Amino acid sequence: MWLLLAPMLSVIFGCNWIQRKQGYNQELCRDCIEQSFTAQQTGNLEQARQHLEKSIKIEPHHAETWWNLAELSIQQDRYSQAIVELKEYLELQPDDPHGYLRLAQLYYLQNEYELAQTALKETIRRIPNNIDAIMLSGRLARKQADHPLAMSAYYHVLQVNPNHAEATLELAEMLLAKHESVQAAAILRGLTRTNLIPEDESRAHLNLGIAYGQTERWEDAVEHLAKADAMTDQPTPRDRYRLAYAHYKAGTSQQALEILLKMADSEHWDSRTENFYATITGTIPQTAYTPSVMSASHEHRSDHPFLKDLQVSPVFATDRLLQKLSETEIDIVPPEWGPK
Repeated sequence: MWLLLAPMLSVIFGCNWIQRKQGYNQELCRDCIEQSFTAQQTGNLEQARQHLEKSIKIEPHHAETWWNLAELSIQQDRYSQAIVELKEYLELQPDDPHGYLRLAQLYYLQNEYELAQTALKETIRRIPNNIDAIMLSGRLARKQADHPLAMSAYYHVLQVNPNHAEATLELAEMLLAKHESVQAAAILRGLTRTNLIPEDESRAHLNLGIAYGQTERWEDAVEHLAKADAMTDQPTPRDRYRLAYAHYKAGTSQQALEILLKMADSEHWDSRTENFYATITGTIPQTAYTPSVMSASHEHRSDHPFLKDLQVSPVFATDRLLQKLSETEIDIVPPEWGPK
């Protein structure tokens, strides 16, 4: 009887010992993770990593440790390393949709769009209405120039959450790129009436200003572009130029000139800005001058040897200059308000 029972008891006691050891290792891993959190809170990320690496040595198959290692690598901008760690996590937790979503986000940051799409499919298959997953799917579609699919993804997000700021803004920007300004303005107006973080509020007013400019509602365009300008610490030269142009079209050229002069003071001046300044003031931009019109006056022709053999009349020169100003009017239009 003893000979029959001995192997069975050995298996039972052996399993209990393994379970106790695994339970003990789990506790040690949790302690390492807690110590890692404490180190992260004090800003010591390398020490935090050491605690997690110690946990992996104790128990290589501890999924929670691999997840925390990946998150720490992301904090340290080590995206390639985070991908390796997340793959280890997914080996242990193959049904976690959030693991695949994180992996897809990392591939996206690494410009590995096909790999990101593959990982993202695993997330959407498990949680089809996850907003972060749908948003990433829209951004991937934009990167791959699949605009209908991208817009479909943003509309899907707005069905789940009608006040989702990022989906609204990115959808509006796609509509504006297609000059579908009425639809863009409609969703942006609704967004500006919600509670937004300052960055999103500024972006909403900026895009609403662009939408109104496309429909030639210039006073409304000025109002919203000015709001966006006031909310931005360092507006880009492109944004300042756009606001100046809206002022010009709204009939408030003095404000447009003031913006252009500030751009000149900050050394944000190029040929297009110069042409715009010339258009407002009625002067001729320096880039418009050519040897044939450098002097339209016969009494000054001796100062310009290259004109000796040219028959230039004041009328011809004036016609050339007026033609140049007419061409300049087209050149100064911001791309968002130019031809479709």
